[in-house]
Amino acid sequence: MTPAKLIQTSLAIISQAGVCKLTPKEAFTNGVNIRTALREQPQQTRGALVNMIGDLCRFIDAKRTLTTDNDIAFTVETIIEKYPALKLEEFRLICDGMKRGAYGKYYERLKLAEIEEAIQQYEGSTKAEVLEKLHQHQEVSRGTKEGQQVSYEPQSMADVKRLRWNEITGKK
Repeated sequence: MTPAKLIQTSLAIISQAGVCKLTPKEAFTNGVNIRTALREQPQQTRGALVNMIGDLCRFIDAKRTLTTDNDIAFTVETIIEKYPALKLEEFRLICDGMKRGAYGKYYERLKLAEIEEAIQQYEGSTKAEVLEKLHQHQEVSRGTKEGQQVSYEPQSMADVKRLRWNEITGKK
């Protein structure tokens, strides 16, 4: 799929009304990061981010919130600058989580600092779990014939040095 089509699909997914149906794993593996989306379709990407932040501010209805266009534009530019590797779908999940109170309650204030705090909480917990599950150790087995499978278990550098030292000194 071309990058433009992928971004169009991504923008369509995050622009849907209602709760986002993606899981954090799907958002991370199939999503489009902000930097790529900006390179291919800058206006649509900024528009989608503005729409998500505006929707978030209308939904939460805090006393002190982002109200002017300049506030929302500054927030979007800050997110683009500080979190270019964040996927658009992940940001949608963060906004949905903020609406549900997953990152704290926002009674009095919802400004850039609170949005950044929610992004950091997402990256520290949910995204970290997804990355750990994606990169878990899997045993590697290989061989040339069906009956000749060679199994390889990775070792730490300390184990490798210890084995090498035992070979040199003749110890077992």
